Amino acid sequence: MKKKLIAAVTAAVILLSGCSAETAEAEIKIPILDGDSSKSYRTAAAELCDLTTDMNIGASVEYPFAETYPIEHDTNLLEYNVKKGDMLKAGDVIAVFDSSALNYDLRNQQIATDSAYSNYLASGSRAAQLEYEQQAKLLELVQYHIDEYTIRAPYDCIVVAAEHFETGQTVEAGTPVVTVARPDDVYVTVEQNKDKFAFGRSVKLKFGTNETYSGTVAMMPENGREKVLIAFDEGELERAQAEAGNIISAGWATVIVRSFSKHSALCIPKDAVMQYSGTTYCYIEENGERARIQIETGDTVNEKTMILSGLSEGDIVSY
Repeated sequence: MKKKLIAAVTAAVILLSGCSAETAEAEIKIPILDGDSSKSYRTAAAELCDLTTDMNIGASVEYPFAETYPIEHDTNLLEYNVKKGDMLKAGDVIAVFDSSALNYDLRNQQIATDSAYSNYLASGSRAAQLEYEQQAKLLELVQYHIDEYTIRAPYDCIVVAAEHFETGQTVEAGTPVVTVARPDDVYVTVEQNKDKFAFGRSVKLKFGTNETYSGTVAMMPENGREKVLIAFDEGELERAQAEAGNIISAGWATVIVRSFSKHSALCIPKDAVMQYSGTTYCYIEENGERARIQIETGDTVNEKTMILSGLSEGDIVSY
């Protein structure tokens, strides 16, 4: 105890007399008298750590490139053949509407086309040929309009949204009939915390279980698009559907994105960091004694505080 008192007095003398940076460093390492020499402390070595922090962000599972097909004319529904989730082949009939209003136009145009063809065969003239070709094109146009009353799958697709029509129901022009998408065009989409993402960044995805799945940021908001689009890495969509159920029907997900990362940062336990009167410091063990030393700190992550200055790798802190 006598030696400790002498050391404390010496520290006060040095402080009052003024000192160089080297002398000040020696001064700050003078043992601090705790009054209870029998008190026990935990110790830890200052070590290099990889510090990372993840953020969980709510997201949706959807088909952002889905296409909606409306009916082009006021008419009545004759049949409706699909429901949400159906898989269709290109050309499959989705809905049929009443096109009888065009039957009269079709018959008249068919008669005009047949007559023009007969005249062409009889005369063989260039004028008769052109007349026939014109009438044939008009017939094709009428048939095209009739075909608009039958909605077909434009390509191999999945039904993303289906309407609730009843047979015989009157449907106004412009009413959506069905929304479809290519089966593999499913993405996880994010509307919040978009600044945490960057094109090509790898993320983890969760769908109501503790299992995670890999994804990559495929598109950032631009040109009026407001969402971040995350693509499933190869095989991950199939694995998620097999393990987590129908994630597309559920429609929601959690995206785990790395919000902070620092490699090989010098760290000590956060409990070893102390503050007093605006000064940050810790205690180190030196020659069997506890000495206080001023430090500069950075972020604290997972119970570890990053040390910017004041300690070196391997220093033993006491707390």
